[in-house]
Amino acid sequence: MTPGTKLVNVSGKTAYEGFGGYWLIDRINVTDSSQITITFDGNVVGGFSNVPGIVLYGSNFTLSNRDGQIGNYEILVGWNGGLYLDKLTGYNELLYTLPSFSSGNYTMIFKDVNSSVCLYSIAINSSIYMIKYNTGIPWRSVGYAGIRTDTDTILPLSFHVLSFIPSNYTVFVNGKEFRSGFNNGTTSLTLRLFSPTTLNISFPHYHVYRVIVISTGDNANIREEFPFIQIILIAITGILIALSIRKDYKRQDRA
Repeated sequence: MTPGTKLVNVSGKTAYEGFGGYWLIDRINVTDSSQITITFDGNVVGGFSNVPGIVLYGSNFTLSNRDGQIGNYEILVGWNGGLYLDKLTGYNELLYTLPSFSSGNYTMIFKDVNSSVCLYSIAINSSIYMIKYNTGIPWRSVGYAGIRTDTDTILPLSFHVLSFIPSNYTVFVNGKEFRSGFNNGTTSLTLRLFSPTTLNISFPHYHVYRVIVISTGDNANIREEFPFIQIILIAITGILIALSIRKDYKRQDRA
């Protein structure tokens, strides 16, 4: 927390009071992630006196100073409804119409979009607001996440930062590589068909093999079938091999 932050007892719980540009943050690593979800439960004690909210600070943020630092990247999603960006030259307010917040549950999602930080959505007490605003701040520059107290008193009951790490996938269709990449949570594959057909689709990284039957028409029938015939043939082959080995052992015993 910013040096000089005041700890205040509110109904037996610890709240934090700042004196202008104050913050409570912790280091995060976004190197391998493509999404950050930040969840805050708690409230702003009293009314707004300035601009508290959720912040992302650059990895070179100076921990002994207030925010709005020159030469650093900073993102402030204000609970007053404003979005403030510091692109190395100090804060500027870019949006004025974000949903405001004072108490309850506040969840926001940041996504890596073309290597930039995108404020994707905000959820307040089960109401979801789609934002999809690309800040233009480099994704890999983010080094800290937390709460900005500013001159207000903040009572956090819980605070969580979760990152989504995409998994690598390779899809083969009829024995040929069709698509590979990283799953970002919304990855989908589209195949264009001109007549009823059967496609063998495999996911070798996970050692999974499935047959997906797709038929065209107004009432398209798409179903997943496991290759039972192949499995039965493999099982029969295994049984025959075992019987052959057993027969050989009996012959050796007789000899």
